[in-house]
Amino acid sequence: MSDVKLKLNENVTANMALQRPAVQSSTYSSAVAGRAVDGDIYTVSCTLGPTTSHWWTVDLGEAMDVGRVCITNDRNENYG
Repeated sequence: MSDVKLKLNENVTANMALQRPAVQSSTYSSAVAGRAVDGDIYTVSCTLGPTTSHWWTVDLGEAMDVGRVCITNDRNENYG
């Protein structure tokens, strides 16, 4: 699961990727890219296959300066 956030100032952090269009290099089962930005901590996006060239991207809708990106890996042992 991924969580992309933009820190707006010392006290405010906004998830700029929430509900934005997302795409990934391949999809395992029903774990589509949009699940990483749906706001539900119990859904995941997952790519397919034994390769090191997987990618995932999200369209933030406009150019912006991003000071921090936070990606959270799924800790569920059912996913490899």
